[in-house]
Amino acid sequence: MGKILRKNIIIWGVLPAFILAVTWWFFLLLPDPLFEEKYSFVLEDSDGKLLGAVIAEDEQWRFPASDSLPDTYIASLLTFEDKRFYFHPGVDPLAIARAAKQNFESGKVVSGGSTITMQLARMVRGSEKRGWWDKFIELLIALRLELKFSKEEILLMYASHAPFGGNVVGVEAASWRYFGTSLDNLGWTGAATLAVLPNSPALIHPGRNREKLADKRNHLLERLHQNGHFDLLTLELFLEEPLPERPFSLPSTSPQLLQLAKSEHPGDFRFQSSINRDMQLMVNDKVRAYARELANNHIEHAAVILLDLKENKVLAYTANVPDSEPDRRGNQVDLIQAKRSTGSILKPFLYAAMLTEGELLPQTLVADIPTRYGSFSPQNFDRTFEGAVPADEALSRSLNIPAVRMLQEFGTEKMYRYLKSMGMSTLDKPSSHYGLSLILGGAEGKLWDLVSMYASLGRILHNYGQNSPQNGFGQFQYADYSIGENPGKVNTQSTEPILSADAAWFTLEAMTKVERPLSETGWRRFATAREIAWKTGTSFGYRDAWAIGLNTDFAVGVWVGNADGEGRPGLTGIEAAAPLMFQVFDGLPASEGWFTIPYDNFIDLEVCRKSGFKAGLHCAKVDTVLAPEKGYLSKSCPYHQVVHVNNAGTHRVNASCVHIKDIRAENWFVLPPSMAWYFNKNNPTYRSLPPWKAGCSPGDSETMAIELIYPNYKPRFFIPIDLSGDKESVVFEAAHQLPDNTLHWHLNNDYLGTTQTFHQMALQAEKGKHLLTIIDDWGNRLSQQFEVID
Repeated sequence: MGKILRKNIIIWGVLPAFILAVTWWFFLLLPDPLFEEKYSFVLEDSDGKLLGAVIAEDEQWRFPASDSLPDTYIASLLTFEDKRFYFHPGVDPLAIARAAKQNFESGKVVSGGSTITMQLARMVRGSEKRGWWDKFIELLIALRLELKFSKEEILLMYASHAPFGGNVVGVEAASWRYFGTSLDNLGWTGAATLAVLPNSPALIHPGRNREKLADKRNHLLERLHQNGHFDLLTLELFLEEPLPERPFSLPSTSPQLLQLAKSEHPGDFRFQSSINRDMQLMVNDKVRAYARELANNHIEHAAVILLDLKENKVLAYTANVPDSEPDRRGNQVDLIQAKRSTGSILKPFLYAAMLTEGELLPQTLVADIPTRYGSFSPQNFDRTFEGAVPADEALSRSLNIPAVRMLQEFGTEKMYRYLKSMGMSTLDKPSSHYGLSLILGGAEGKLWDLVSMYASLGRILHNYGQNSPQNGFGQFQYADYSIGENPGKVNTQSTEPILSADAAWFTLEAMTKVERPLSETGWRRFATAREIAWKTGTSFGYRDAWAIGLNTDFAVGVWVGNADGEGRPGLTGIEAAAPLMFQVFDGLPASEGWFTIPYDNFIDLEVCRKSGFKAGLHCAKVDTVLAPEKGYLSKSCPYHQVVHVNNAGTHRVNASCVHIKDIRAENWFVLPPSMAWYFNKNNPTYRSLPPWKAGCSPGDSETMAIELIYPNYKPRFFIPIDLSGDKESVVFEAAHQLPDNTLHWHLNNDYLGTTQTFHQMALQAEKGKHLLTIIDDWGNRLSQQFEVID
């Protein structure tokens, strides 16, 4: 009796522990994670369509599991593999009995009786063994899978991990490799083909054993017909469809964006972008065709990015010429993210910043004369000088000298901070490194940053119309982060204003007046003409050509050049980049209207009609105009002064030479001599000051009557030697307030000669320091030191 009791105690004590251990083991059957394989990185457009993919690290085309499967594939798969899938708990006793009967009758294993869940269990184990013990373990894992996952989840996991022959794993990858399209676009024949492939992937492959594959597919199609999925006529048509040939290459719609997304989102394997597939294909076609024209001038590369202003997203990302030879130098470079010299492309932001700060008005005259700061001597593209030009016109004509002089006045450090706050990420050196050349290409920029900055000018005005607190600047997104789990490149925008809405509006207005390339001649005469604010840039040495433009809906950025930096004649923004930009705009839906005018940010301001400055005390004619909000802070007109002339207005006079009753005061527009010299050439209505009446003493008012145009600072000269061994001459140039006045030139107190109207003097000097002195007929004097060195 005692032995029996002890035995029962042992049994009832051990049995629960055993049951608990088995239960615990059963629940630990599933590994975590289920699969440790690496996946291909998949890039999709905003609608979830494939744009491209990178093969997995183990050289397998294995896409991450999708969130759905088409009904055609599900019906084909279940009909072929597991018709009672939705009714069994992972194990189908009827299928096992049928398989046992067939195997017994055949004398060998011809059917395994495995359900889809059991096949998934085998994939989870990663074992190819087919013994009874292995079957038993798979059965238990299948039961465990059914407890943890829904039927839909099991189908998705099976479809994404089933082998499809070669290095293709998963039905989505197989659809693209064997049919060149997405699974959703496959008909019944394609779905049936993919349903039978995992049954014998090593034996059956689209490229070989075609008869066996066709028999299996056709047999499945007949069963689908019998189940009522389609009629007899449709079946007959399906049976005639050919099998796929050799595998297709996967789409490569935006390969550089694919690599960018992969590098910036490690650990993600499916990335849904904001790309609009139709627009991406349109841009690709435009770039591909335009590249053939560029190749005639040995210009090999081009890049285009298209942004949606209102949604703050990238719609097309063509970072190099599509379908170009992959092994050729530079063809794989992401030229949207590459650092390149900016040329003149930053000028609008200087103009806008100065308007924002109240340091400029749109029509303010800016000097356009020979200019030198240290060793830096900017030149306009056409090598001419206007003397003085309105600021908005200087921007629309992209004049270099006014831009440099504006930057000198505004401050390089301040502009540097503005550009960084606007999102220019490439300014990795202090502002002193760039100096005044910052505005003419002395810094490098990325097309990604620059087009975002341009587009943000439009977003400022969109935000103004919508009373948005955002400042408009910030990184545009290439991730469709409103769909799916990937957040993309999200940069939090500050609510602090960077540029004012009024400054953005005046800047875009100036940019609409930029002269279009020859291919766009007469564009305003067409009913379909589009208003576009745009700007070009050309780097030193003709290495980079830029064109960036925007309307109310889109921003388009274009870079053209050679990835290795080789310069080419004609590689300018207006000739090489602008035509492609306008072609892209032509392929976009037409935009309605223009940006909202920010009237609430404007003020009424009295402005000098002649100079464009805020009206001064002596301005002869004044206009009241809508001006930027801080325009009242700008300088008053410095060019109008009271001039005393005789009653006839033919001479300047003062009380030293005529009676007071013969003097009248007149408000006169007087530019400094060097500005007046060039301005008068282009503006015949400019009235130079009348000469002094004989016998009148000018006094101290004429101390600035003479200006040295070249050199306009204390220089050091190398005087070159010509081929004969003689020293060449250096030509000095001056200007006088009175164009016809005579100037007398002296070097170290030695008389050199006299000039009239055109004041140029060629001179030679020995090594050492010298003093140049210029005197006019009234005794006004200008002296300038210079040094000649070896």
